[in-house]
Amino acid sequence: MSFKNFFAQSIRGWLPEEPKMPKSKLRKTLPPIAVFVAATTIFSLFSSSVFVPNQTVVVMPPPLAVSSAVNTSFVELGGFTETPNDFILVLSDGNHIFSDNLKLTFFLDEGRGGKCTVTLAVECDEFSREASVEGCVVNGNLVIDSKRSLFLINPDVNPGNIVLTETDGWKLDACVSSKTRKLSTAIDPYEVNSVFISSDTSRTEKGWPLKVDLGYDHNTGFLVFSGYSLSDVLLEKVGIDLLLGGSLKLVSFSKHFNIDVVEASPPSLLSYVPYFLLPSLVILSVVVYLLHRKWKRRQTGAHNLLEFRDNTGQSCEVGD
Repeated sequence: MSFKNFFAQSIRGWLPEEPKMPKSKLRKTLPPIAVFVAATTIFSLFSSSVFVPNQTVVVMPPPLAVSSAVNTSFVELGGFTETPNDFILVLSDGNHIFSDNLKLTFFLDEGRGGKCTVTLAVECDEFSREASVEGCVVNGNLVIDSKRSLFLINPDVNPGNIVLTETDGWKLDACVSSKTRKLSTAIDPYEVNSVFISSDTSRTEKGWPLKVDLGYDHNTGFLVFSGYSLSDVLLEKVGIDLLLGGSLKLVSFSKHFNIDVVEASPPSLLSYVPYFLLPSLVILSVVVYLLHRKWKRRQTGAHNLLEFRDNTGQSCEVGD
């Protein structure tokens, strides 16, 4: 006999013992609930530190406003991709160039009577070309060789369906969805208020697949964003039939432009709610599943006990 048992028997009866009462349903339920709440809280805090992106505050300058002559305006667009060789340049001679980056600069020198000189420079890892052509601005739209260019449009377009550009046997139908949409620039977290125009998938004059998502500065009408693909009369002047893949975003612009560049607002705390709810829902689902299995086992045991009593001729009352 152990000393503990010997000591317990020696003092038995000397001290009053508290009666052992059966636990109520509430007392039986509280410990599992407490464990569940504690486990959910700990797991949510851990998962939030792992899955919620760290918000590192880095002060970056906005897209650069560069001084230029009064009659000269320009925008520089930079192309960025997340996967290697995502940009595809389909050249007029039939060759293809794959690149990780792309820089496109558009200059406009205004003359008299709406006439102008337009210069386009395109650079990437294996391609660099520049061309200057004469054009004119008609009702706010840039026209080159009797064809409207996508690099400058009249920003006073109304939301709805429009013909973005056309020739005798071809046209590009598009939709003006918003005149005040914020589009990302090449420098995070800055955005530019833009007129947003998009098209369904169609074909260029030479049969290449074309789908445009274009953003224009809502004050000047200059192109400040391009996604998916781009085909234009100016690109043809530098030997490019189609730009495909990636996106072109605003890098710099003429200082006398009234381009509306704003800093994007940080995400609210509500955007992180799913990160906290997910682990709680997972744990709750597991607890409900285990409780359901336990209940099923009890039901099966009670059913088997009743069948056993029926077979042995005993009373089937539960109180027996």
